[in-house]
Amino acid sequence: MYLLYNLILAVLTVFLLPYYYFKSRRSDEKLNLRERFAFYNQNHNLDILFPAAKVIWIQASSAGETLAAQKLTKELRNEYPKARIIFSTMTASGQKLAKQKISAADLIIYLPFDLTFVVKKAVNIFQPDLFIMIETELWPNLIKALDESGAQLLLASGRISDDSFSQYKYLGSLLEDMLSRVDIFSMQDQETAEKIKDLGAPEDHVCVNGNLKYDLNLDPPNDEEYFSKIEMFNITDKTKVLTAGSTHQGEEDIIINTYKKLKKDFTDLKVMLAPRYVERRDELVRLCRANELQAVLYSDLKKDNAQADKNTDIIIIDTMGELSQLYYYADLVFIGGTLINNGGHNVIEPAARAKLVLFGPSMYNFKEERDFLLNNEIAFEVKDEDDLYEKFYQLLMNDQFREQRAEKSASLISKNRGSVKKHLQLIDVLLKQGVDNYAG
Repeated sequence: MYLLYNLILAVLTVFLLPYYYFKSRRSDEKLNLRERFAFYNQNHNLDILFPAAKVIWIQASSAGETLAAQKLTKELRNEYPKARIIFSTMTASGQKLAKQKISAADLIIYLPFDLTFVVKKAVNIFQPDLFIMIETELWPNLIKALDESGAQLLLASGRISDDSFSQYKYLGSLLEDMLSRVDIFSMQDQETAEKIKDLGAPEDHVCVNGNLKYDLNLDPPNDEEYFSKIEMFNITDKTKVLTAGSTHQGEEDIIINTYKKLKKDFTDLKVMLAPRYVERRDELVRLCRANELQAVLYSDLKKDNAQADKNTDIIIIDTMGELSQLYYYADLVFIGGTLINNGGHNVIEPAARAKLVLFGPSMYNFKEERDFLLNNEIAFEVKDEDDLYEKFYQLLMNDQFREQRAEKSASLISKNRGSVKKHLQLIDVLLKQGVDNYAG
């Protein structure tokens, strides 16, 4: 099965590299092919960093997983001050965010392609004692190379979406072999634990230790930063702010239409519009102008140390890694990827910051978080554009209700924190004793 997997992967690599090359040229993002093929230059300081007495390698696919791993990485540095910590990502957005947020890592790289000769080379260079996969990072050749090198493997804050569950089944015996090599599957909840066991994970290596995303860094902005942003956005005591986070094409039209209707009754209303892919910024500026709305890019405000005009309707958030903090300035938050069939995005960040959250029906990638918020009546699911308008209108009209529910939201999420501590205990066992002494 590995032979077939490697053959397919090699063919895909040959055909997809030109596509990603031209895509990177259009978006002005570097492919970093040398790094993805495990060629590292002098800027990486490998001769100084490796080999080391203890090496921990953390893999987080994109921006969301990177934020989830932020506190865990910081605590690992505190727990193992002499260890070398490698942090890798798959996407450019994850890489950029990691370089901003993961200060505890000694080395930040792109995950090497899952080609046998590439991953073996990377594993031989770094010689990790522990490899931590955040959420759903299962790569057959890499896992095999790590296992054969003697590294311990931990899936942390594991989750399996419905789509992934169906796709993994096609791997057949390859999946069975891969899962047998992972030492501990620390899953987010009982449902995901059952899924990974159904896929073939050894039952005695599966446990439930919660979601790392609940253990967010919730430090509020200091007074200077807060009032600076208030001035930048031109927010007054009368202003209401709707923030639409991680939106996709098609959803921005809905947000703009809803805003135009709400503006008739809420004249001091602004929208912070944060597209999932910031390279769509110019497209969204054109969309706002076509709707006769005044829009400004957040990056331009920051660059020029400027203030949005009082008549600004929409502030387009076109920077990476700042949306989580910008939720502090919202009155209501809508989460994108939910009014189209995309499966949703992280709803915990705004809820943890005492903001009432709304989302559409497509939340299959975040079912646990959706159910938690809905069951505790601290979020609202809307079915379409009309429903979104009605719910926004009702909540904007009732400040007391909105604020009470938002405070309840922050309180409940605070009580569910603690996943980082539980994962640190697992890591301690793996690094110091090995999985054979672990009693899950």
